[in-house]
Amino acid sequence: MQPLNNLFISRIKEQFSTEATNFLSAIDREPRTSVRINRSKNAPQFANATPIPWNADGMWLNERPLFTLDPLFHAGTYYPQEASSMVIGHILRSIEHLLPTAPAVLDLCAAPGGKSTLLASWLNNSGVLVANEIVRQRAWILRENIAKWGFGNCVVTNADSATIGQIGATFDLALIDAPCSGEGMFRKDDTARTEWSADNAAMCADRQKEIITNVWDSIAEGGIVIYSTCTFNPAENELQAEWINQHFDVEFISIPMQPQWGISTVPFSCGEGYAFYPHKVDGEGFFVCAMRKTSGENRRIKPSKKSILTEARNVSIPLLHPTNYIAMQLSDELIALPRSQATLLATIATKLRPIWIGTPLGKLTRKELIPAEELALQTAIDTSAYPIINLSPTDALHYLRGEWTYTQTTPQGWCIVACNNQPIGFVKAMGNRVNNYWPKDWRIRMQIS
Repeated sequence: MQPLNNLFISRIKEQFSTEATNFLSAIDREPRTSVRINRSKNAPQFANATPIPWNADGMWLNERPLFTLDPLFHAGTYYPQEASSMVIGHILRSIEHLLPTAPAVLDLCAAPGGKSTLLASWLNNSGVLVANEIVRQRAWILRENIAKWGFGNCVVTNADSATIGQIGATFDLALIDAPCSGEGMFRKDDTARTEWSADNAAMCADRQKEIITNVWDSIAEGGIVIYSTCTFNPAENELQAEWINQHFDVEFISIPMQPQWGISTVPFSCGEGYAFYPHKVDGEGFFVCAMRKTSGENRRIKPSKKSILTEARNVSIPLLHPTNYIAMQLSDELIALPRSQATLLATIATKLRPIWIGTPLGKLTRKELIPAEELALQTAIDTSAYPIINLSPTDALHYLRGEWTYTQTTPQGWCIVACNNQPIGFVKAMGNRVNNYWPKDWRIRMQIS
């Protein structure tokens, strides 16, 4: 690992006093691998895994597997997520009584998708999740992970915070995992160490203020804001919470934490936050606090007069409960939206122009519905609508490479490819030829031995 910056070391010694030596020693330890399972899918069993106490879906692994060579990883049955950030799940359970039963949720700085998939699991197809990422390339990675996780009430957008702030008081819950100086990543990321500087940390604090200010009007009165960073810097953490309190009407929410978890309470004048320090918790650096917005508008997003979506009538929807969904035309694609949330989703889509929304169905031709490649990954799909070809892990990896080595008799027409009975994608068998519809951008590049 690259040596730590001397200015960082000096600040840590001042910040942690007698604990600084233990802190600096712990930050050079090897990080542990952790994953969070998708209970809506057939998640694998991880041998000798250790449960993460603040998230029932999370676990530490004894070693880091090669995720690329696990078909169930590509099927969205689990997500490799840093253990500390999984505390968001505990916070959600602690504050959900303050929210509507079907909340509109914003994940503002969402890529690559760890917290978004956590939010999607918590919502469990109720309400709406808007997962936004301003960097276009990272937004496409976010889209891939949302698609694989498989919930149909999600929107992925590529907007700046100012644009989101202009759509009206829309969200009952906003997670602002703000861009930061990344000190919490020092244990596993040399780049974070080499790019750190005091000036960059100060610039991050200013950028966080700008993002919070920009997006604030999109949060409804009474809405919950969860603010988090992966840094130890007080200027980006507790002092940022103080700044929010000075500039907006909020009340901070105390979250119960078990003492044995090792999570540190960080008090400030108007409330408290919670920090993960490497010498106390087996996880990377993380800070989080929760607050409730006490003034502003109630949810008042107004439907657009002209929508980018139009209803597609007389379309057979291959989902488990088709009457709960409405088929919509988006450009030349068919998607399905939950009927109870269709108006809100369509309005958000028209205002923010998403790169992903709802459940993809495919393209309708005169002869048939050509299914979207990602449809097989959706938790709502009615798998009885297509024949299923259950592949061995090795054959599934060849499928994920864009190859086809399956030698048994293949049903003709559209088929779902699965591994361990977990759907992954589509093929179409036509005579002696089988076309592989796994998205080209997602294909494995590694050779399969």
